[in-house]
Amino acid sequence: MHATSRRTILVSGALGALAGAGAYGFAETDAIPGRFWLARRLGRCGDLPDLPRVGPGPVVEKSFGGGRVVIGRPPGVRRGTRLPVVLMLPGSAGNARTPFDAYGVQHYLADAVRRGTRPFAVAAMDRPDPAASPGPELLAFLRVQGLRTDRVGVLGWSIGGRGALELAAALGTGRVAAVAAVSPAMPASAVRSLVTRLKGIPLHVTCGRYDPFAEATRKLLSGLHNTSAAEISGGIFAGCHDSAFRRRMLAGQIPFLGRHFQ
Repeated sequence: MHATSRRTILVSGALGALAGAGAYGFAETDAIPGRFWLARRLGRCGDLPDLPRVGPGPVVEKSFGGGRVVIGRPPGVRRGTRLPVVLMLPGSAGNARTPFDAYGVQHYLADAVRRGTRPFAVAAMDRPDPAASPGPELLAFLRVQGLRTDRVGVLGWSIGGRGALELAAALGTGRVAAVAAVSPAMPASAVRSLVTRLKGIPLHVTCGRYDPFAEATRKLLSGLHNTSAAEISGGIFAGCHDSAFRRRMLAGQIPFLGRHFQ
């Protein structure tokens, strides 16, 4: 018997024992709590995809503010080239190394540049408060590292996804080239304010169908499509609130961000 079929039988049986014959259908439609628990046990979250088969560029780790900043550049960039930079904000359990060690962003960057995306660097830092936006000190530090910070891109996951949206809204269209957010951990009550403050900024936002933040993401995208003249892309796709979904989204996010650097 196929593994998914076995899981379906076992989980359906457990739900039936706990909540009666109609529990499975109610959980699927969120009539009772359990939709996200159920999706994971039925194998609907998807697997962690393989990394692109391309050699990544250099990744360097620097000390900064009592922590670290990790900077990745695409391969083949001439020494001394002042690349634009994308600030990366990981989730609550992440740190400066997470985008590189868990998600392999340096591989997706190398693959995108090989396919014609304009070269740029990516940078992440250790942050004691994942919900806080990076301060101007980080931008000054990145300038010293030879990167352009006049206009930046922003990419974030989970609470870092909300942080990416908040940072872009705070910096505004004059400083932000584009922003990408995956599964932004935001309440529905935050959507209206973000729609107003993000107008004019190119935005790529995605969320898993079995993610508790899917509805807020859907409302954000709908509001921006109706009000913003900038490019708005992304959507709700199969997946959950996990690293497998976040890595799958990188193949679309990296070219999107690169396309908006001038």
